[in-house]
Amino acid sequence: MATILETKLLTKKFGGFTAVEDVSLSVDQGEIRFVIGPNGAGKSTFFKLVIGFHSPNNGTILYKNKNIENLKTHERIKLGMGVKFQAPSVFSELTVMENLSLANNREKSFNLDNLLNDFSLENERKTLAGDLSHGKKQWLDIALATLSKPDLVFLDEPTAGLSFEETEKTGKIIKKLNEQDITFIIVGHDMDFVKQIATKVSVLHLGKMFFEGSVSEVLSDKGVNNIYLGVS
Repeated sequence: MATILETKLLTKKFGGFTAVEDVSLSVDQGEIRFVIGPNGAGKSTFFKLVIGFHSPNNGTILYKNKNIENLKTHERIKLGMGVKFQAPSVFSELTVMENLSLANNREKSFNLDNLLNDFSLENERKTLAGDLSHGKKQWLDIALATLSKPDLVFLDEPTAGLSFEETEKTGKIIKKLNEQDITFIIVGHDMDFVKQIATKVSVLHLGKMFFEGSVSEVLSDKGVNNIYLGVS
C-alpha cells in the first residue's frame, strides 16, 4: 500500500517549551489512523503542524511524497486534503444545503442528496446550521470536510460532546467514507471510538511518539495503559 502522509522528525517549540519533538509517522492509503495520548501529549500541536496551522521548527511533512511543510493550509487542501477542527466551523446563519453548496466548488464531489442521507441530514436541508443539535453540527462539519472527495481527511475530536449512539453512528459514517477511498487521520481520546474503527493507532506522550500498533497491541501495552489509561 502506498504511503499517503509521512512526517520525519517533526519538532515544534513555543519559546522554551517543546510541544512536539522528533515525531516520525507514516500513514498508508486506506488507513483510519488514530493519534491519541493524554492531555499535554502534543496531539493538537501535531494536528496543526500537519494541516499547516503551525510551522515546524524542524522536520519534514510529505504528502504523496511531496514536501508540504512550507505550504499554507488552503494550499494543502487544494492538494486533496480535508480538515475538520474540534469545534464545528459551519456557517450558523446559512442553511445546511447552503453550507454544502458553498463548499461544493470542485468537479469531484459527492452527490449532495446521498451525502445528506449518509449523515442523517436529509430532513434538515432548510434548517439553519446554527439551529442544528451539536451532534448534527459535527456531522455537517465532517460532511463539509469530505464533500470534495479528498484523499486524506484530518478530524480533530470528531465525537467531542456526542452521545454514545451519535458516536457509534459517526464511526459508521467514517467507515463508509473510508470504503470510498478516503484515508483518515483522527485525533481523539474516546477509546470506544478508537476500538470501533481504527486500523492503526499512534500514541503520543510528552510531545514524542510513544507507541504505535493495532488497537489490540495498544490496549495490551503496559506502558500505554500506564500513561494513557491510568492503569499500572
